[in-house]
Amino acid sequence: MNASCSGGEPRLHETDILQSAVLTILLDAYPAQRSEDELVRELTADPRDVSKRDAVENAVRELVGAGLAHRNGSFLFATQAAVRSEELRS
Repeated sequence: MNASCSGGEPRLHETDILQSAVLTILLDAYPAQRSEDELVRELTADPRDVSKRDAVENAVRELVGAGLAHRNGSFLFATQAAVRSEELRS
């Protein structure tokens, strides 16, 4: 576990930050679905940048694998577990 220099809190990696951003967008849109292309456009300065697109696609894949997002073709939405977790944190 990485710790920040200022006090032992875990430091988020770029991939964690991107996953958090994707999940936040999906939670804000819930129950609506968002296309993966919409996520790429919203989270990258240049949606044609292959490395940035890949990073968003990897974040989506990780969230789906963790059970926090569902895929419906090219569309995504937050799972009920992710929604409930967010409700409990609020």
